[in-house]
Amino acid sequence: MTEDDPSSKKRQRVSRACEGCRQKKIKCRGSPPTCHNCLTLGLTCHYLASTKKRGPPKGYIEAIEGRLQRLEALLGTLTQQQEDDPLSQAILAELNAPLETAYGELVRPRPIHPSGPNSMMHIRNGSIAATKTSPVQQQQQPSPPNPVDNLSINDSGQLRYYGISSGFDTLTTNAKLKTGWIQFSNNNNSPSDNDKKRRLIAIDPFELPPDDLSQHLLDLYFSTFYPWLPLIHKDAFLTKMTNNNNNDESNRRPPSLLLNAIYAVASRVSNDLRVRTIPDQADTAGDLFFERARLLLDLEWDNFNVYTVQSLLLMSSHQNGALRTVRGWIYSGMAFRMAQNLGLHRNCDNWALSEVEKEERKRCFYCCLIVDRIASTMYGRSPVLDERDYDTLYPSYHDKDGATTIERFHQLIKLCELLGEVLRDLYMVRGRKQLAMMTCPDSVVAKLDRGLNQWMAKLPPSMQYRPPNTRVNEQAAQPPALQLCQLHMLFYTILILLHRPFIPGAAPSSSTSPASSFSSVFPSASICTFAANKILDISESLLAANLLDKVNNYALYFLFTAGVIFIHNAQQQQQQQQDEDGMFAFEAKISINKIMRAMDVLEKTWSTSARHCNILGALAGLRDIDLQNVDESYSRQAAATTSQLSIAVPNSPHQQQDEDATPTTTTTTTSSPKPSFHPDASAFWEIPSSFDIQEWNSYLTDQAQKIDPMMMPPTIQDP
Repeated sequence: MTEDDPSSKKRQRVSRACEGCRQKKIKCRGSPPTCHNCLTLGLTCHYLASTKKRGPPKGYIEAIEGRLQRLEALLGTLTQQQEDDPLSQAILAELNAPLETAYGELVRPRPIHPSGPNSMMHIRNGSIAATKTSPVQQQQQPSPPNPVDNLSINDSGQLRYYGISSGFDTLTTNAKLKTGWIQFSNNNNSPSDNDKKRRLIAIDPFELPPDDLSQHLLDLYFSTFYPWLPLIHKDAFLTKMTNNNNNDESNRRPPSLLLNAIYAVASRVSNDLRVRTIPDQADTAGDLFFERARLLLDLEWDNFNVYTVQSLLLMSSHQNGALRTVRGWIYSGMAFRMAQNLGLHRNCDNWALSEVEKEERKRCFYCCLIVDRIASTMYGRSPVLDERDYDTLYPSYHDKDGATTIERFHQLIKLCELLGEVLRDLYMVRGRKQLAMMTCPDSVVAKLDRGLNQWMAKLPPSMQYRPPNTRVNEQAAQPPALQLCQLHMLFYTILILLHRPFIPGAAPSSSTSPASSFSSVFPSASICTFAANKILDISESLLAANLLDKVNNYALYFLFTAGVIFIHNAQQQQQQQQDEDGMFAFEAKISINKIMRAMDVLEKTWSTSARHCNILGALAGLRDIDLQNVDESYSRQAAATTSQLSIAVPNSPHQQQDEDATPTTTTTTTSSPKPSFHPDASAFWEIPSSFDIQEWNSYLTDQAQKIDPMMMPPTIQDP
């Protein structure tokens, strides 16, 4: 053989095979365009383009860029404190210098201006990717921060959106943070968590608790949670529980999925140690039943029913209160989609269904609507269920309990429909844009305010409730039913949400928007303070009656919303020195402590309360106040000035009897400065608007860097 003979050459190793050799699973010899096998067999040889290697995980690049910008902002802050240091100026110049890519493009990062008022907004509001601009464009078109849209990066590098309605967007500055800042940790990998996981590994999802424990939990559910959200038809449910005939479809025992979901929620208010995964840890109550329900849920995806939607709503409630808010949000969203798939949003009165089935469909849908509105408000996100796309009639009065529970349920539905209007007109993206273009948004506020006043005025006498004025130590009889108390707390929360955006704030002097020169005729600050006081009064009454720990987990949001108003009042009064004695600031501080005390009590039932309480404590810095001594001194001052704080309200059904009636535009003895309205600049549109710890880390770090960038933050971990 000669050297030119192809057969004498060593076989060439190829990096990839042609399609013919791939299909026949034979070794491919040769190289493109034709391999040896295809050439020998006379076949057409073709190669597919090589697939690209898998890139980094979704969100990884954004997370890295976000962390890099945080570090750059911090480094820029440190260097700007030393303006005379050449090394610091060189570092700052390097941070602001454009970067050249391999293709010759200039990528100019956002300039580092940490001492400005919005230094961290570029990071916190989702502006985490560098933009490609020329130096001229960078100077002529600065990108203003958007203070109402918040993207948060959690510990795993994932992005989360949080809107503006949940109550954290109410404070732009905090004098208490001048002594340092507090950083929250979202690390849930504690030894106790690992212990919980090990105990939940071997679970039989079809196992049910003993009969006595089952009856105990059912009694707790129907006495505590059912009156607030009557998800099921109680009479039919209890009849099925006593029926052992599983061959009869209409009277078959309730499914294990629904039972475990009920057990999980009821366990949160039970003192029976058998409901806890770890007996000495109260926060594990109901975890076993929830895990059983979660496993059973996997069997429902292709054949779900109304009870599946009911179970998901209960599971969402359990997770929201057990400090697993992301899961709670997802479970409720699944319930809404299943409800639409089952047609629960349509009128079923003429369908071929039994009366019990029709009733359960109605109740289940409107419970979905209530959870949708309240949860969307809590997290500042858009509701799923559109009011223009359902015609389901209200539930009927069928339970043996009488019409009271369903009558209150009707009022709760109407109130949540009003809440949906407030979200749509004031908090959703298009509503905010329309407000910004209005010369006078009073017409929008007046319409919504009128709807709330009419709802309150039309309440039947049996549902009217005037809580005692706890600020003057007014004593009252036993509070009414828990459902009614929570209904009124929700009303006052919506009242705060309606007027909170119009509390006076510092609009930018350079603003040319017509809205920036508008003065509202509503005493928004007084209205919000009045509503927050009412929420506090109701919670104090429930606390005195040992009923506060029985409220639904959504009541945490009501308390938190009131607490933020009190913090705002304390801060504003201290800064403006409007009163010589510091009376109103003093009262606000007392109210903050009472709200935090109520949250401490609720922590025994709902672990999420600890997070809200920690955030209020970080903002207010009032943990070191002796609450009992302050209360005693305050009561003597307040008793002498009670008559000066009364506010009269037209359209109120109890105008003459209630000295704390809702303030409106007509008559008020509490002066309120004319606020400048500017949606992107007023005080209640900037700080984080969610219960998310990562978002609060960013906000508190931003505030601290403006004050003293050299201080190291203490860390408060989730319970």
